[in-house]
Amino acid sequence: MKLLLFIPCFLIFLLSSFAQDSTVTSSKFMPSMAEEIANLTRRPLGEGTLNFERFIMYTVEDHGKSRAGKIYFSNEHEAVVWLEDINRDENLFFRATPESSTITITPSIKQGSELSPELIKALGYADDIEPSETYITDKEIPVDTIANSECQAAVALLDELKQTMWVALKKSFKKADRQMLERGIRLIFNNQTRSTFLSSAIVNDSWIPLGFNCDSYQLRIINWGTDGEFKIEQEDLMIKILGLDLNQVAKKYIDDLNKEERLQKED
Repeated sequence: MKLLLFIPCFLIFLLSSFAQDSTVTSSKFMPSMAEEIANLTRRPLGEGTLNFERFIMYTVEDHGKSRAGKIYFSNEHEAVVWLEDINRDENLFFRATPESSTITITPSIKQGSELSPELIKALGYADDIEPSETYITDKEIPVDTIANSECQAAVALLDELKQTMWVALKKSFKKADRQMLERGIRLIFNNQTRSTFLSSAIVNDSWIPLGFNCDSYQLRIINWGTDGEFKIEQEDLMIKILGLDLNQVAKKYIDDLNKEERLQKED
């Protein structure tokens, strides 16, 4: 009860400091009270600037619906950003490391939210499927051309459905392209976990997969390259953290005050 009573006083005290600062200069804009209260439950995405110099674009056709996606990554860090649909770019998905939580980011308002494990699983972004399906080249299927590369069909049977992975020979790519495709395509597969034939596929060391077919699902890699302009300023993005609410903010504030008081008495 004391904690609940303290919260309004705590917020008034905190917000009053902004009001005092605003008297220093009339040129400063004071954010709304609602925004300041909301920011108490948010944290910056991180520190520093993340540059993403690599990208891969792909298309997906699923049950008659088509979309084009894009994934950004870097050789300098583990963070990855992706767009499920490049025609709907108001929201980005972000993951700092393979073990980190998935975060949605809305660049226009510089805010985001940490996704719950349940929602991540529902969206199909849970990277918890170990590669286990072996694909075998089927030379009776005519070759196909994907992204200007000649691809052979490699097939597997999963859940009584025939899966076809279209693969180009790794040696036909330059080293820089090969390294970019190997990492980027695996990231794409891991983000398509609702299509288990993708996330569970064992890729032969001599292959670069450029496409998949399964029933009404089709994926194609259409482009890849470098993009030195895409970056994220982590301090500018405020992220809503799961489980962080005003009660916890107030409790931490009280705990810190009590700790400081104890230290002063010990002195």
